Amino acid sequence: MLSELLRPLAPDLAARFADVPEPQTLRPIGEIGTGTAFIVLGDTLPFTPDLIADPTERVAMLVGPGALSDLAGVHRVAHELGAPVANTWGAKGIYPWNDGHHMGTCGLQRDDFVLLGLGGFDLVLAIGMDPAEAPDERLGFARVVHFRGSLMRLPVPGAPRPLAPAITELYTRIAAIAQPGYVDDSYPRHPARAVMDLKQSLGPATRVTAQPGLAGLWIARTFPTDRMGSVIVPSYDRPGIGAAVGLVSAAQGTDTVCVVQGPVDDITREIMDVAVRRELPVRLEVWEDDIDWSRTEDLIGAAGPVVAWTT
Repeated sequence: MLSELLRPLAPDLAARFADVPEPQTLRPIGEIGTGTAFIVLGDTLPFTPDLIADPTERVAMLVGPGALSDLAGVHRVAHELGAPVANTWGAKGIYPWNDGHHMGTCGLQRDDFVLLGLGGFDLVLAIGMDPAEAPDERLGFARVVHFRGSLMRLPVPGAPRPLAPAITELYTRIAAIAQPGYVDDSYPRHPARAVMDLKQSLGPATRVTAQPGLAGLWIARTFPTDRMGSVIVPSYDRPGIGAAVGLVSAAQGTDTVCVVQGPVDDITREIMDVAVRRELPVRLEVWEDDIDWSRTEDLIGAAGPVVAWTT
């Protein structure tokens, strides 16, 4: 839990996050689980290669934060199945934004999964899903099979298949908002321009954490991620959680920037005070009236209401 990571740093604040799992990105990449099973709508079935044996079937992969523990396995299976890969925002960076396998970041808005076109695939292989980011009821229109275990041990029959196209309606719609926004010179700043300004200010190993809400939405939605672990937007909304994750990240030795929408709440201030006292490498960036938050309506028009952080 996040509170266990916070307790050595800020014991008085740790209890506020006792019910919140730690983001997978804060854990070492590559801690692979054991066992192999398919989970279909809650029912465990023995593994059978027949599920992915037909080379004429179109397979997509949907990955959540749990997949970060088996990164090499995800890449291997995606390559051999020729599968495009969509990630929920907790697995942002599992592929760079411009990789041929990358379908886009999803789970933030009501229509994300539909706009990904998952219902058009014969099978959607779901890996490491967090129910807070992708509840089963929002995936009921597609044939989704949850896989648990080591993907490196998953036999894929036949030769590697050609990569299915990864460009989706979701990707196209969000790109139509983000790409012009990145270079928009208007003031107050377009939120996508704020995201790009932030990215261009970062060091090569700097991590961004963000508070759920408008700041977290725009970062999770439009930050052009080029490496694993560079962005963390928690899946649970609690006051100060973006700063709490940033504090832990900095304590682990990673240069970190925490982005919040102003005004800054008292818990965030307390957490940042801890960082200052401990001389940890984390700074706070506050987005306030210098951001044109009305542009969020463009996202809603493209992919429906925001459904993230309802847990």
